[in-house]
Amino acid sequence: MERAVKGREIECSVLGNEELSSSLPGEIVPSGEFYDYTAKYIQPSTLHVRAALLPEQTSQIRELAVRAHEMLGCAGLSRVDFFLLTDGTVYVSELNTIPGFTSISMYPKMWEASGLPYGELITRLIELAVARHRDGRRISVDYRE
Repeated sequence: MERAVKGREIECSVLGNEELSSSLPGEIVPSGEFYDYTAKYIQPSTLHVRAALLPEQTSQIRELAVRAHEMLGCAGLSRVDFFLLTDGTVYVSELNTIPGFTSISMYPKMWEASGLPYGELITRLIELAVARHRDGRRISVDYRE
């Protein structure tokens, strides 16, 4: 049985293949009890493109986002979602390998807030995809210790 985790919903965008960078974290404040379909599309929730965090929390979340991206063998882009508890504990909730790119999506908004405009983000993603294809690399994981 899993215990319920109640905390702030924080997100962080990651970009890169070998050299990874992370955006400033954002926060979703659900319009209902959960950030479900209704809270996302029917009764939209509040999206804080820049989460109100302490500097050390921002650094920790950005570092954890990059580490999660790396550990799962991701390339190009991902969005890592977290729960931030009132005692400061940070839990990774999930990693999205194909985060949204709609007008309400946090992935491009967080990069914009971090100084990377939408057009430059798209260009960078294309460059990363071409580089990955050129390298001919495939994802492989060795689970042996």
